[in-house]
Amino acid sequence: MAPESRISRIALVAFYILLLSSTVCATPIQPVYGAYPEQLPSGLTPLYPWNEPLSILILEFVCVSAPALFIPIQLLFSLFVWLYLGHKRVSCRNVLGNENRNAVYTCILENPGASMRFISQTLGMNIGTLRYHVGVLCRMGKVVAEQNNGGMRHYVDVGTCSDLEKVLAGCLNEHPKIRIINLVLQHPGITRKDIASRLIMSGPNITWHMKSLIREGIVRSERDGRNVRYYLCPDVKEYIAVHKSWHLVNTRKGASGTGT
Repeated sequence: MAPESRISRIALVAFYILLLSSTVCATPIQPVYGAYPEQLPSGLTPLYPWNEPLSILILEFVCVSAPALFIPIQLLFSLFVWLYLGHKRVSCRNVLGNENRNAVYTCILENPGASMRFISQTLGMNIGTLRYHVGVLCRMGKVVAEQNNGGMRHYVDVGTCSDLEKVLAGCLNEHPKIRIINLVLQHPGITRKDIASRLIMSGPNITWHMKSLIREGIVRSERDGRNVRYYLCPDVKEYIAVHKSWHLVNTRKGASGTGT
């Protein structure tokens, strides 16, 4: 529980205790003529409101209306305490102060192009909570969400990423695609049947991933008689050759994953 919510609860409990103690300390009123007067006093003169001082009228109004105003005043006080102590306004300075939100930001920072599904599985966070925190990060300018062929991808610093880097970053979070890319890199011209047998994946599943990789400009296909052979696009091959760390990281990830 956050410290602010604890303080607000303590303040409300203290307020209720003060209200209860005020009734105990009330002074009893004794009748002037006893409990059962034998006769009414004589010589009574009528008293009209316009004959009373304004201060007396205001005091009488407050005394009569105070019980009716107790509940609204209590609600307003509780609302004030909650707004002041129990609710923390999100700003650019404290946007990463929330533990879950900071974990989401760190996950996107370490995994550029991460999808909602990948972040949810990595952090063990339900989609509803994740959508809220990602929305806050996007509104505060900490994270940028972009739509591509593979779905919505999230980046911390999208300005320095090329289109190819964005696409490859999206593949980082999909182990089947990583394994396929590495296999095509190691065996140019490999067929769908060979990919399926090496990765222990079904043929339709390989076809689905290949269509996505071709659409994203990562893999190209060439027909060779009855077979279709797959190759990495030249710019992708060049990028992986330059960024050795990318290839090594994905080789480890691909080797540890299983086909789905």
